Amino acid sequence: MRLTWFSEAAVKQWGSALLITLVINLALFWLLTRLTGQTVPPSDMSTSAVQMVHVTPPPPPQQVAAQQQQPKTQPRRKVAQPTPATMTPPSLTLQLELIPDVPTTLGDIAMPEVQLAAVAPLPSIFDSDALDQPLTPLSQSPFIYPLRAKRLGIEGWVKVKLLISTSGDVEQVHILEAQPQEMFESTVERGIRRWRFTPGTVQGEPVRSWVVTTIRFELES
Repeated sequence: MRLTWFSEAAVKQWGSALLITLVINLALFWLLTRLTGQTVPPSDMSTSAVQMVHVTPPPPPQQVAAQQQQPKTQPRRKVAQPTPATMTPPSLTLQLELIPDVPTTLGDIAMPEVQLAAVAPLPSIFDSDALDQPLTPLSQSPFIYPLRAKRLGIEGWVKVKLLISTSGDVEQVHILEAQPQEMFESTVERGIRRWRFTPGTVQGEPVRSWVVTTIRFELES
């Protein structure tokens, strides 16, 4: 029973404190409305405790009087400035006279003769070393061994210079050397004219050319 009474006393104390707090809040809201001159709707009393209102104070009377007495500035007027007069330059007159001693025409000018350098013509016949590639015999007819040299057992050689045409034929035969002399020359000169060569070329074009070769005569053992 004592515990129950203590609880009822505590409840009464808490209720009294809550009532006092509510009264103080109502007094503060009433005082705030009296100071600001505004009424607070009942709905706001439950949501906010204090509401701040900013009031702009009126300007002092002296500043208002100074603003009224200040003269208004008028906009400046544009004054037209005179444009400078354009000055025309004085006209100049030049009198030119031709000197009578100087001829007006140049006349005929003799141009020096231009002499062209003489260009040597290309040779019609080329040596074998000037060809694109060495001459190659296509067909060589065998020589008949002279009976006199064969009977005597003589061997020898003949060095000849040949002129080959653009078609590869032998045009000329020149005996350069022979060993022994007057033994094999006539045989070589008759038989070598039937030979044929590949025509010599210079820069791909067929040309006449000289070639030197040696024909040897040897007996079979």
